[in-house]
Parts: sequence; C-alpha cells; structure tokens
Amino acid sequence: MREFIEAEMDKIRGVFEPFNTRGSWMKFRDQGEDWIRLGLVDGFTVTRVAPHFDASGEVKKVDFWLLFKMAGYDEGFQHAHTVKVVEWSQQDTYLIDMTDDRGREYHVELIFPDLEPDLAADWRGWQKYKTSIADRIARIDEELLAEHVQIAEDWE
Repeated sequence: MREFIEAEMDKIRGVFEPFNTRGSWMKFRDQGEDWIRLGLVDGFTVTRVAPHFDASGEVKKVDFWLLFKMAGYDEGFQHAHTVKVVEWSQQDTYLIDMTDDRGREYHVELIFPDLEPDLAADWRGWQKYKTSIADRIARIDEELLAEHVQIAEDWE
C-alpha cells in the first residue's frame, strides 16, 4: 500500500511540476457561482494521497490534498490553502481542472509569455523577489509545509 501511495503521489506531483516551474494562474468558483480569478500561483504541493477501493480490492479512485500558495504568500497565511481534491482532469498539458470535497472548482493554466506578457513579467518579478529574500522564504515554506501537512493528515 505504501508503495502505491508513494507512486501515486509522485505521479500527481509530476503533473503539477510544469505549473510550479513555468508559472501559472488560477481561477475559482463555488458551486456554479461566477468564476473569481485568484491570480498568480507560486506553487502546488501534494501533501497526502488517499486511495479508494472497490469490493474486489482494486483502486477505483484516488483523492489528494493539495497545498497551493499564491504569489505574495510571504505577506500572510491567507495566501496559502489546502484543499482535498476529489476530481480532476487535464485535457491539455497546459491546464488542470479540479473539484474539491466541498464542490468548489479550480481552473489552473500555465502562463504563456507570448500571449500573456504582463502576467509573465509579474511571474518573473515574483521569482526575482523570492530570490532576494531566500532565507525568509525558506523559513516560511518550512512552516507552511508542516502546518498544511498536518491539516491534510487531520482531514476527515
């Protein structure tokens, strides 16, 4: 079981890797309401994976807990969130759609510098800023990860 969970976690982390390294933006909506653009995402971290089994013992579905940090997360906890993803799809390599356990939807897209030069410039600026305060970011990241792993582990 442990090997399956680790392999599934690695697979899902791999899906998010381009979004973490090339930059992405996200929008959100709560159960059919209008979409709200949340803005630049600093990164996604899979913190927990939970398989669901059918009667024969085969895995039928996998839920995962996802920590996402928005650009500016160094300014406060309100910029970092953990959600339990119960459905997700990736029609193209540049976007991901997810639904959490409360029915909220998330749409994530990679930044395309040629099509979104202002957004790409914001991403580069955020990366440069993070580098300039690397020690502070490392401390914040360590604290956030510990806190959000605990949130995922305590989730019912």
